[in-house]
Parts: sequence; C-alpha cells; structure tokens
Amino acid sequence: MLLSILKNTHLLKNYDAIKTSFWFTPCLILFFTIISCMILLFIDLYAGLDAVHWLAFLYHADANITRSLLTTIASSVMTVVSITFSITIVALTTASSQFGPRLIRNFMEDKSTQMVLGVFISLFIYCLILVRMTDDFAEGHFLPGLTFAGAIAMTLCGILLLIYFIHHVSQNLQSDNIIDNVYSELQYSINQIFKQQKEEGATSSENNAITKPNIERKLVSPVNKREAIPLKSSACGYIQTINYAHLTKVMKKLDGYLEVSVNPGDFVVNRMITMNCHIKHLSKEDEKSLHNSFTLGPKRTPIEDPEFAAHQLIEIALRALSPGINDPYSAIACVDKLTAMICNLTHKNFPQGTTYDEDDIERVSYKTTSFQNLANIAYNQIRQYSRTCLAVQLRLLEGLIRVAEQASLPTHWSFVRHQKQMIEHSLKQQNLIDLDKKEVTNRLQILDEHLKNNG
Repeated sequence: MLLSILKNTHLLKNYDAIKTSFWFTPCLILFFTIISCMILLFIDLYAGLDAVHWLAFLYHADANITRSLLTTIASSVMTVVSITFSITIVALTTASSQFGPRLIRNFMEDKSTQMVLGVFISLFIYCLILVRMTDDFAEGHFLPGLTFAGAIAMTLCGILLLIYFIHHVSQNLQSDNIIDNVYSELQYSINQIFKQQKEEGATSSENNAITKPNIERKLVSPVNKREAIPLKSSACGYIQTINYAHLTKVMKKLDGYLEVSVNPGDFVVNRMITMNCHIKHLSKEDEKSLHNSFTLGPKRTPIEDPEFAAHQLIEIALRALSPGINDPYSAIACVDKLTAMICNLTHKNFPQGTTYDEDDIERVSYKTTSFQNLANIAYNQIRQYSRTCLAVQLRLLEGLIRVAEQASLPTHWSFVRHQKQMIEHSLKQQNLIDLDKKEVTNRLQILDEHLKNNG
C-alpha cells in the first residue's frame, strides 16, 4: 500500500485528504479522457484509417446525424450524472443520520463512487469535444470515426457502470457491510503501526550487527536529561501525524533528548506543552523544526491513530442502542468485530515508544497505545450503554471468553477480569428471569474457570 511507502507525514496527510475527496479521481479520469480523445482524433486525421475497407462503416456517415447522436448522448449522460449525485447524497445522508457523521469519510473514500462520477463527467466532456470536431470535419466530408467509436464504447461501459453503481450503493448501505468496512480499516491502521515498528526494529538490528554488535543501547548523558525545556504548541487542533524520524534527526544534531507527551489523535490547544526537550540551549529555528514534525488538523484521521476506527465502530454500536434506532443486532455485530480486534491484539508486541539515532543512542521517547488502552476503549462505552439490552451484554461476555481463550500476558487477563467484574456488577442490578439468569451464570462460570486456571 502507498501508506507504507510514504514516510513524510505531511505527504501522508495530503494523500489521506486526496483519497477521501470527490474531486481528485474524477479530475484524473477527465484528464486522461481528454488526452485519449486528442490521440484518437490525431489518429483519425493522419493514420488514413478511412481507406481501410473493414473500417469504412465508421467513416462514411452523415455528419448531422452523428452530431445529433453525440448531443443526445451528452444530454443523457448529464441526466445520469445528476442521478448518480443524488444517489451519492442519499447514501451520505443515510450514513450520517443512522451510523454517525464520522462515517461520511468512509463513503467518500469509496473508489467505486469516485470512479463512476469521473467516468460520466468525462463521457460528457468527450462528447462535447467530439461534437465540435465533427462540425469542422463535416465540411470536408470526413468524420473522426475511431473517436466516435470510442464515444459509443464509453457509453456502453457507462450503462454497465451505472448498473454496478446502483448495486454497489445498495450493498454499502447495509449495516453489516458498513461495519465490516470499518473493521477492515481498523485492522489496516493497527497493522501499519506494527509494520512500522518491525521495520524500525530491523533497521536498528542491522545497525547493531554492523557497528556495535556487543554494546547495549546507550542513553544521553544525565546532564541533558535533567535540563528539560518545555515546548508549547503554537496552534490548535487534532494531532494527525508525528514525524518521529525528523525529531530523532534534530535531537541527534543537537545532542539532546526529547520526550513527546501527546499521541496522534490527541487534541491540543494553544500554549499546551507537547514536548520536553532535555538540552542546554534550543534556538528558535530548532524549536520551529521540532514543532513542524507535528501535523495538526480539524479532525482525527486513521493515518497514525488506531483508536479512530475503533471509535467509529463504537459510535455505530451506541447509535444502534439508542431508543431512536433500537437495533441491537448492529450493536452485536460491532461487539463481534471489536472482539476480533482484541483477539488479534493478544498476539501483537506493542511499540516501546523509543527511537534511536545511527549511533544507537536514545533520542526520543513518545507515548504509544497499549493493549489495555485499545481493549478498554472497545468495550467500556458499549458496556455502559448496554445496561438495558441483555443480548448485547451476553455477547460482551462471550467476547471476553474468546479473548480469555487467547490471552497469554498479565495485561490480557487484567482486561478480562476488569470487564467481567463490571458487566457482572451491572447484571446484578437487573431483575432477570430464571432463564436469563441461567444464560448469564453459564457465561460467568466459563470466564471464572479461565481466570482461575490462567489469570
């Protein structure tokens, strides 16, 4: 994926903004369509294809009829474009009202929607260009037959694309598919974090093997670590990316040590302390360079923030549990996906939050996400809002059983024990019938056995 190739955090932000826009892909398709139209017109002018016998049907036609057909195609395409935009707006409105406004991003990121809009707009412009060229060629009793054939082929493809688009939108508006798409984005965000950690670890291991195979990593001098200069933010917004490589490079140049006190996804205000620089002297230029490593924006993004997609799933679940929607099955689907995420996290080694320079000296320490943080974020709000929905509470207990089956570290068991106690306390405050009590007791007993044997 491109995100794994791009290292510059500002490029990552721009790439994320482009891929979630409705203008870039349509403009790109329009550009290549115009270029293709020009190439086909050039071939029609100079290749002499009108003399080829089996292509004669393309070039021997009435210019007025051809122009009328192209005008009809162009007007019909604009009607289809308006329908396409209407369907898109309806999808965005439905997603915003039922699943939350933050999910609009997922619909705007959909490549199929962007491609359909681009193809129909490009077909309209293609026909307009061809109508004008056909008017010029009519005087010479010659038509751009190959270019006209391209318009017919694009029209047929556009019809098929419209059928596909209607099917695609109807599929994407189903809650299960929306939840699965958000879960896929969550898994991708988490995998990117661990992939980056693995790449940095491999690079560090190579440096150790080449330069200092038997020397442990070193810290900067205690003098530098005692002299902390607080660095305050000069802007307000959500932290979207942090360029730790650049921070390490600056600290190596200054022979200092930096502590980053904020995470991607955190909201910072003006004059908020975001870093503590352990160095004797820091110039204004170097301070500005350090602040430039932070990319701020008006909203959170999943670029370096694995909690973003988790919050999207949680928002879907909370809206499903609201009295206005009352859709416990969607909430249960969200719990299942979040449980799958937690189970996958039990097999991950989380980043340590430390970077080293080429001399293997620790230069930057930063906050990292942890298993308990992500796991508790996934379960806490749903557990709190599901006190009136026994089905969701039972699924939460089943999810804890799945996690307990794969738990191996004390932090895993601590999460299972804490959530189990909270859910059990909530259930004791409810007046359950005997059959419901039996269902609850069975699940709690299984959890108790796992905790007794392993936790």
